[in-house]
Amino acid sequence: MSRRSLDRREFKQVQRRRLAAHGLGGEVVRPVERESFAEVVRLALTVHGVPLLEGMLAGGSPLFDGLVALDALALALLDLRSGHYEEEHHAQLLEVIDLHLAAAAFL
Repeated sequence: MSRRSLDRREFKQVQRRRLAAHGLGGEVVRPVERESFAEVVRLALTVHGVPLLEGMLAGGSPLFDGLVALDALALALLDLRSGHYEEEHHAQLLEVIDLHLAAAAFL
């Protein structure tokens, strides 16, 4: 079974469900005035995500056992380090980081 990529709208829905799961109210999860998480996601990945991804590559991850392609992750990290960020492609790295941290917490 192949894993398909989430498009921008689906990813935004995932983010909203996560916020709601953390107890944030409707005014945050579904504000009257629409906001974009794009800048927050970009900053999170380029500032905090790069060191986390570097640590995954240096120290390994349970996700490398068939869930995440090591080569693809390394290429995405090179993109982020060089300042190249594309929301459609790189925002999904948040899922990889979330899964890695969750798996590492249980090992």
